[in-house]
Amino acid sequence: MRRHMPFILCNLLAVLAGLFAYFVSPGPMWSGWENIFKMIGKGDNMPIAGLIPLIIFFTYLSLSEAFRHDRLLRQGRADEILDEMYK
Repeated sequence: MRRHMPFILCNLLAVLAGLFAYFVSPGPMWSGWENIFKMIGKGDNMPIAGLIPLIIFFTYLSLSEAFRHDRLLRQGRADEILDEMYK
């Protein structure tokens, strides 16, 4: 969990910055968001909207594991990859 903390913090900061900008900034800059929220908020689109963060997280997780395994291969410790996968 500790290695995922930067990813979680970046996502949390991005969401908070978006909410802050949406509620604080005046004017037509955010005028199109109401239509997007209406489309996303409909019942048939909610599963898709809920899957987007999951896709991002599992893509990050798989890439981080792949880079770790590549590092083990470069170090000549290929026999430890299976042990790493079972952790």
